[in-house]
Amino acid sequence: MFKILFLAAYPEMARIAREEFSQQSRENRGRYSFYVLDAQSLSTDEVIRELKGDSDVLIARGGYFRDLYEKGISVVEIPIAGSDLIEAIKNARLRFPSAPIGIIGSDNMLADISRISQALNLRIRPYYLKANTMEEIARKVDEAGRDGIRLIIGGFKGTKYAASRGLETLLLESGRASIRHAISRAFRIARSNHLEKQNAQTYKTIIDSAYEGIIVVNHEKRLIMFNNAAQKILGLYTRYENLPIDAVLPESELKTAAKRNGEFFNEVLRFNNLYLSVNKVALRLNGEPFGSVLTFQDITKIEEMEQKIRGLVRSSGHTAKYQFRDIIGESAVIRETREIARLYANHDSNILLVGETGTGKELFAQSIHNAGSRAGQPFVALNCATLQDNRLESELFGYADGAFTGARKGGKKGLFELAHNGSIFLDEISEISTALQARLLRVIQEQEVRRLGHDRIIPINVRVLSSSNRDLENLIREGRFRRDLYYRLNVFRIDIPPLRERKQDILLIANHCIRRIAKDTAFSETIGTEEILQKYAWPGNIRELKNICERYIAYRISFPKAPPRPLSSFIDGAEFPRTTPDKEQSIKEQMRQSESTLIAAYLREYGNNKGKVAQKLGISRQTLWRRMKRLKISEEKQTRSINIASPSF
Repeated sequence: MFKILFLAAYPEMARIAREEFSQQSRENRGRYSFYVLDAQSLSTDEVIRELKGDSDVLIARGGYFRDLYEKGISVVEIPIAGSDLIEAIKNARLRFPSAPIGIIGSDNMLADISRISQALNLRIRPYYLKANTMEEIARKVDEAGRDGIRLIIGGFKGTKYAASRGLETLLLESGRASIRHAISRAFRIARSNHLEKQNAQTYKTIIDSAYEGIIVVNHEKRLIMFNNAAQKILGLYTRYENLPIDAVLPESELKTAAKRNGEFFNEVLRFNNLYLSVNKVALRLNGEPFGSVLTFQDITKIEEMEQKIRGLVRSSGHTAKYQFRDIIGESAVIRETREIARLYANHDSNILLVGETGTGKELFAQSIHNAGSRAGQPFVALNCATLQDNRLESELFGYADGAFTGARKGGKKGLFELAHNGSIFLDEISEISTALQARLLRVIQEQEVRRLGHDRIIPINVRVLSSSNRDLENLIREGRFRRDLYYRLNVFRIDIPPLRERKQDILLIANHCIRRIAKDTAFSETIGTEEILQKYAWPGNIRELKNICERYIAYRISFPKAPPRPLSSFIDGAEFPRTTPDKEQSIKEQMRQSESTLIAAYLREYGNNKGKVAQKLGISRQTLWRRMKRLKISEEKQTRSINIASPSF
């Protein structure tokens, strides 16, 4: 709905305006609201206060139009046509043939009076109002009276005051055609103004909702517009609009960039204590520049947004799952190691974790991350021994679009970037080449990373947790590991004890593993003390113990009726008899072969009596038959006996 306000200079004008609007609104399908304000006794300032800025367009004449137009308000003029002036003068002469005539009005009302006076050969003296106020009107009427004027032609307020001073008066009216034309034009302008306001509000909403700060500088280097984000980042205020950029911004790289010519993108510029990522583009009209637009973001906020986004994509796996409570064990050596790790977690320095394979170095790394100030931030882990040097470099530092053959379109972030504000865990750090060690040293030292094939430096904030199962000091002496990198990594050092040095924890860890492995089954037994478990050297440490527990559970669940076997019987080792495949075979394959061996043994023992074999195994004859078919076990009699207790995984 478009709102049109008509300022009626006299009562008859108000009546005609309502009639004309009623006719034209039917033609425009009622999309407009029309209000008539009886403004006969109001000054322009009083009219403006009445408006309250809620009209799309105004219709006014004389001094009202002139003053409103000069104040930048959208207003349509009701013109005083030459015919209106001639009609007024003609009526004045008919009523007062010999009286001197004066006409009072604004300059735009009386534009044709001199030409009409000459054409009619009449002496009509104009009195031009400089302001649409009662004081100015009274002054001009009094001046006309002193000049001997006996008849005043003018507007409603002027003729009313003149009558009060004893002068004859004649109201200068606007013809119906002039009023009709003004209303018709107002309809067109109201539609245009309304659409313009909608567009302006749309653009303002878009700009003010932008995350980036936006400022517009004209060709004179004056600040002509800025959005909410710019106001917040730069500390701008409304009174700064249209001021020279020199008077608004303090000396800074941003100010220098705003004043210089040319365009640029993604420049990092300093403003006070902030670092901003800034773009600058020129404003052009018909190819000619008339200003520029600067968009910028606080780099810290960009980083926070990246962290928020990373938090929404945790499916990428860059999180730490374990806490110190997940490190099982009550031996003195593991308790001491846990406490040292807790202490180091409270500091933000790099930590080197040293221990044999399978001792739980990543478990400690994740626990340290979750116990420190970086908890909740990314935890990115990489085994350095699993990738070749060139692939490892691209994974760590990322690469730009087209950096090498097969590079992902658009490039890729490296693990250091993904770990920003969090921790990166470099497992088996000893396995990287000395050439890559040099670059890694610089990244850790400067906390900056540059992607392969790119010249842009990206600041990062990453804590480095690294591990090794080799003696790095020996590697340094052999020239295979950089001493300076070693000292960067080894700010704090944690030596994780092997399982053979914490044997009282073996049963705790074993039963914990069994509970976790069997959590979705009906199996709920625990294992007791076994001398062999204490004597075994555990070269694979906790990882080996976990594998043995998996074999144990697989055996107990697959063969619930089979004779129980101790956990130690599932250990791979030369000193323990076994009939299982080599270590390289999967547990699934080991289980298959053990099942085949067990069934074949019972078939021999019971003379191929499948009923008795099925009863012994706790399964039906049909299930036994299907398993024999799947395992390809023949039905021929076996005469050789075997030790049923010996199969292992």
